Amino acid sequence: MPAYQYRCRTCDTSFEVRRGITEPAAVSNPCPGGHTDTSRVFTAVAVSRAGSSASPTPTPSGGGVCCGGGCCG
Repeated sequence: MPAYQYRCRTCDTSFEVRRGITEPAAVSNPCPGGHTDTSRVFTAVAVSRAGSSASPTPTPSGGGVCCGGGCCG
């Protein structure tokens, strides 16, 4: 079931609303305090591939492509 984040502009409370997958997400919902001046907040979701390594990609050192090989001061 999708969860949507909202923030109340009156009392600055953040709250979550869960809706069924077939229900549309409302642009605003009343906050737990009953205020109706609310807005939906964008929340990013982190996604990773299975089997990817956690180690960073090494950067070339010296003589390589500019800004990857140390030629940019």
